[in-house]
Amino acid sequence: MTGVEIRPARGLLGRRRFIDVPFRIHGGDPGWVPPLRLSVHDRLSPRHPANAHQSNALWIAFRHGRPVGRIGACIDTFFNDYQGVKWGWVGFFDTFDDPDVASELFDVASAWLGTQGADTCMGPADFTTNDELGLMIEGFDELPALMTPQNCRYVEGLWTGAGWEPAMDLWAWHFAKVSTALSERQQRTLKRITERAGVRVRDLDMDNFDADVARTFEVYNAAWSDNWAFAPMSEAEVAHLARQLKSIINPRWAFGVESAEGEVVAVCLALPDLNQLMVKVRGGRLLPFHWISLLAGRKKVSQARVWALGIKPAWQHRALGPLLYNEIVERLAADPHIRTAEAGWTLASNHRINDQLQAMGARRSKVWRLYRRPI
Repeated sequence: MTGVEIRPARGLLGRRRFIDVPFRIHGGDPGWVPPLRLSVHDRLSPRHPANAHQSNALWIAFRHGRPVGRIGACIDTFFNDYQGVKWGWVGFFDTFDDPDVASELFDVASAWLGTQGADTCMGPADFTTNDELGLMIEGFDELPALMTPQNCRYVEGLWTGAGWEPAMDLWAWHFAKVSTALSERQQRTLKRITERAGVRVRDLDMDNFDADVARTFEVYNAAWSDNWAFAPMSEAEVAHLARQLKSIINPRWAFGVESAEGEVVAVCLALPDLNQLMVKVRGGRLLPFHWISLLAGRKKVSQARVWALGIKPAWQHRALGPLLYNEIVERLAADPHIRTAEAGWTLASNHRINDQLQAMGARRSKVWRLYRRPI
């Protein structure tokens, strides 16, 4: 079955139609968590700070005049220079279970990336590793946590059937309040580590929010600098993200580890999993009434997402990882509403981090996969 027409989505009207496609495809699925349309508009806006080093293009697939799929493609020149590669990113992919539609969408995105100098397509990512990324291949029985991707089971076959090959797996870890804790022996060891390192834990200072967020991402960028497919966020991108997160951050869930000299050497940030509320916002719009229920319910969600965690390279040999994990577990456990937490994602190849999470009683709960395809 063919008859597929691929049209570029340009301008404000084109972006609106592009954003609407998944609502047409998945709107009838009660387990689908709709994205907030405003957030997607923000990411695709020409004014987004990432566009200082990114260029992108969007397409919608039509059959008999009706939208049946979409795809986006992105070239990130800063990422490619940082990593020494010629990658192009493919993301914002959605379609029905239709290999013909998927194949034509992949081909048009790949062809555009080739004209931009890429030799390899990577995805799915909306649009890079600093955004939502990965194709879920395990964990379909649980709702996606805040700022993590969701897809139907059939989508994996659309990618592999179109010649995409696995590049890297990303893992999520599930913590339950009743089963996550350090043993007495681990607690004693942790106390010795803390005393020997000469560090202290400090909450995020909301009165100096911008400065503290800047220090947080300074640590985060340094901690991840040698990881697979990482590129640091610019100051403008950090500031933009901070403005988005400020209204939902719980200062007790955002903290840094400071040296005796006051240097922030490690950070951790957890967020309330607002997807527990967003699953009820079927149209993806907060106005006119949904914003009230979202604000009223955000302090009563039962799950947190441990979203960012990092230790400066010069301090990674001092075993501060268990200190961060134990600190965030204890802080989340003190909240009467929180019953579970999801930490992720972590690289499947990061055995040190994954082993430490498992030792604390976490269970690997989800797997997302990134794919590559030559151009």
